Amino acid sequence: HVVTKIKENVPFSDPCDPIFTTWGSQGFDLVVGTSSGYQDCMISAAAQYPNTTFLHVSGWKTATPNFGVGYARLYQPMYLAGYTAGLVSQTGVLGVVAPIQIAEIYRQISAWVLGAMAARPNVEVHVAWTGFWDDPSLEDFVVAQLRSLNVDVVNMRTADVEGHLVANRNGMMSTGFSSDFRMVAGESVLVSATYNWGALYTPVALLVLNHTFAEYVGPAGVRNWWPGWDVGASALTDFSFMVPPAVATQVEEETRRVMHGGLHGDTVFCRPIVDNTGQQITDGTCLEDSVLLSMTWLPSTAVDHGQWTLPGRVCGVGTYGTVFLSPFSISCLPCPPGTMSANSDTVSQCVGCPSGTFSMGNASQCTEM
Repeated sequence: HVVTKIKENVPFSDPCDPIFTTWGSQGFDLVVGTSSGYQDCMISAAAQYPNTTFLHVSGWKTATPNFGVGYARLYQPMYLAGYTAGLVSQTGVLGVVAPIQIAEIYRQISAWVLGAMAARPNVEVHVAWTGFWDDPSLEDFVVAQLRSLNVDVVNMRTADVEGHLVANRNGMMSTGFSSDFRMVAGESVLVSATYNWGALYTPVALLVLNHTFAEYVGPAGVRNWWPGWDVGASALTDFSFMVPPAVATQVEEETRRVMHGGLHGDTVFCRPIVDNTGQQITDGTCLEDSVLLSMTWLPSTAVDHGQWTLPGRVCGVGTYGTVFLSPFSISCLPCPPGTMSANSDTVSQCVGCPSGTFSMGNASQCTEM
């Protein structure tokens, strides 16, 4: 008999949210935290409550014997989603909307790009970072800017549906992660990479019940669980009807070719790889888990546009923002006479003064004549 409790919307905070120490003090056998932002708080709680086991999902640090990390090899279906995008694209120009610059995201994006390159060697991929897991206004802006670069398929690696909806409105297609976003964004979502967390939680829970958690050593390291495609921890959703049957067949053939062998049950990172600075990452030798868990590079065809933001978050009142994409930057200029701008989160632009009013320029409001 197992009793579980769930608390949602736990913030990333300093000081830490008390839920981890609360459950430790209550004698819980296993506490699972499901986002990278909880890592240090969980390590602290584990040190205080040695009789409770703490599993941090998407973490990378080692700590006390009652603390471990785990994830699913999501890069495996991400590779196949990128392969799909490369085959379906009409322009040969793809985009990625990425959240936080950590190894997990670099790894998944790189797999997606490598998949696209396998399907279309001359593909061009534009990568834009938002700095947030969930920022709908910024995602709306980023997708629209990517469209101006001739991107017709975008990989949404952020955590909400907004980017998929904006892509749809701009005549673009998308691929997703975590959930089947076709259910909320429609058939323009070609396919999504998904998890099956049971393949991670069940073996960890059994080790906790058998009091053998502390001694576990896996392929990824001490108390580090990283199950993948072979045990159903990562998977690909069904294709949208916008994926032609011939393409679906090609992806199935690529799946059979790539999702076995290697060091980890796949050969995604078992090929010659050069990063986008020209550095050779591997000559074809499979990358070890230790390398995959510390990635900070993108493949050669990826154009990294860096951190993006909204003009209205940079330019003050009485100004407007001009956006440059390669690399991303914003130049704030004063509004000309006869116009004004009121700063907003989403956009900074000048509008003409209403009839009977005027401004001398660089104004946040117009004055009656």
